[in-house]
Amino acid sequence: MTTVAVAAVIVQIGRGPTGTALARQLLPTLPPGTRYVVIDRDPGAPHLPFGTPEPTHLLNTRAAKSSLNLGDTEEFQRWLTALAAATGGSVPEFPARALFGRYVRDMFDQAVRQAVSAGVEVDVVSDDAVGIEQFGTRWQIRCRSGRIFGADRVVVCTGMLPQSDPYPGIAGHEGYFDDPWRLPSLPEHAAVAVLGTRLTAIDTLLTLTARGHTGPVLLASRTGRLPRLRGPETVAPVPNVELCMRRAADSGTLRLADFGRALMADIEAASAAPPDWSQVRGGPTTRAQLAAELAEVEAGAERGWQQVVNGASPLLLPAWQLLAAADRAEFFAEWLTPLLVHGAPIPAVTARRVLAELDARRLRVLGGLHEIRCCDGRFEVHTADRVDVVDVVINATGAGTDEAALRREPMLAGLLDSGLLTPHPQGGVRIDVSTFEPLDAGGAPVRGLHVAGDLVRGAVLVTNDVIALSFQATLVATAMSAKTEAGVNIS
Repeated sequence: MTTVAVAAVIVQIGRGPTGTALARQLLPTLPPGTRYVVIDRDPGAPHLPFGTPEPTHLLNTRAAKSSLNLGDTEEFQRWLTALAAATGGSVPEFPARALFGRYVRDMFDQAVRQAVSAGVEVDVVSDDAVGIEQFGTRWQIRCRSGRIFGADRVVVCTGMLPQSDPYPGIAGHEGYFDDPWRLPSLPEHAAVAVLGTRLTAIDTLLTLTARGHTGPVLLASRTGRLPRLRGPETVAPVPNVELCMRRAADSGTLRLADFGRALMADIEAASAAPPDWSQVRGGPTTRAQLAAELAEVEAGAERGWQQVVNGASPLLLPAWQLLAAADRAEFFAEWLTPLLVHGAPIPAVTARRVLAELDARRLRVLGGLHEIRCCDGRFEVHTADRVDVVDVVINATGAGTDEAALRREPMLAGLLDSGLLTPHPQGGVRIDVSTFEPLDAGGAPVRGLHVAGDLVRGAVLVTNDVIALSFQATLVATAMSAKTEAGVNIS
């Protein structure tokens, strides 16, 4: 039987890290008597990136850099310390993803308790939102259970979606899995190909290792590049990048080549030895390269390139807004992988586990992936100069943000069909970046509907970093709390 929630002011869909950061920002601003509904199918499910029970699935950022509260950067570290004191455990430098998920849920629950004590009516609903429709100035949200909620404003932060199938003809075949977080038990001797070589692919490898998998595992992607390793958190000055940004702000346009030259100049200035620029877009990561970098990081070496990446990170969002459309397209085609390889590094402890699999000859890392074919119940994996035949293929290429991935969610498919959401050429949907309202098929902001998280990847570029997500939540909350509507900035 359907029911309609009466006089809800805001309905929030999703309560993962982005949704939790948003709720913590919005709830304290609401007057007593306001109704706030949060709908989430299952925020702590083990098939989600921050619900995974595997202890070797670690954050790739230190605990001290992983607070959801921009105003209290040590919050997560204190939470971990309190948990360790209560359980007799230790405080890990790089916590397990499951611990971070538990922290997120605790912070959400705390925000709800505080709001309720202040007189805000908060309903937390375990359900799956499957449809959003606009009726005049109000919205109606339909859930899989049949429940219906009305709202003045809706904010969608559904989190990470699986990638769409990258190679035609393999979806639906036995042995192909499109979601690495929902892996069933596999034959321990099976030959496995993992599509991808970055964070999600490495977590998939660690899942197999933890299960005692003994068969050969292949990590394959176009580049074959593994993430770099996270070293010290020191920050180098970036005067050339800052000057480039000031000039771009004055002119209203940033050119990718100018930003790249400025970044290179700052890296050269911060480096003890001339950088080897061929490594930025080099071939597949070799065992020797991984071992050498691991030794470097374990010795505490400062790397100029990483210090500059740390220093330039806060400038990525404004830089992305100033880039011309053609330069954005060039960046995604040519430079996105180098950014992710260098900007989303792995902890040394994770690198040691990968190195152990390489040394045991259970793992190979290959580039040049260009085709996968089904063949007599198995799969042919075509890379640069070879063909491998495997029993299992796992798509671990990260979050799905293209239109095909979005359309797997009935709620998003309906919004796309109605023209209330329009795909962004670099992933997710087009938005007014001043309000995080989506742009409809005519380019106008859809008033009262807001989107956040991976859904705005093309508009903001970075959506897989805790600090970036927290900052994004602050921007959304500020826009939703504003008494006057901001001007339209099409992104």
